Amino acid sequence: MTLSNRDVGDGRRRAVIEGIAPVVDGGRFPIKRTVGESVAVEADIFADGHDLLDAVVQYRPETEAEWRETPMEPLLGDRWRGEFPLESVGRYHYTVVAWVDHFRSWRDDLARRTQPDDIAVALVIGAEMVEAAAKRAADQDTRRLQSWADALRAPGEPRRKQEAALDTELA
Repeated sequence: MTLSNRDVGDGRRRAVIEGIAPVVDGGRFPIKRTVGESVAVEADIFADGHDLLDAVVQYRPETEAEWRETPMEPLLGDRWRGEFPLESVGRYHYTVVAWVDHFRSWRDDLARRTQPDDIAVALVIGAEMVEAAAKRAADQDTRRLQSWADALRAPGEPRRKQEAALDTELA
């Protein structure tokens, strides 16, 4: 078991991961499960400010080099939970990875905006984020994302564009 978080792009690490369970004696000894069971992993995950977080449990059998991952879901407060299946006999390694989800934070902020000028500024910020994602995406997704970015920048009534920006297809 190890602790980890993802860079936010500017060199700082903001997500804090504490209180990982299950763990025996601070990780000195392995937990025990049988094949066919799942390992439910919980952790306290938080960051400064009001940005939204996302987290995964990465896991792998000791005999494999490639990590697999499964999403974690928030519980109450700062507690998160995810689980992974045990498919074979042997030791498994797992780690919790968390990061600030800038896009979800932007969508959450945009949804609360009511003033047209505030909405317009938020739409420009969103268009920049979507364009950046388009540059990292595969060909078909690049075109779709770029069209979303163009739509966010296009002239028009900010409240209508706000509704379009909150569409689940873009998310």
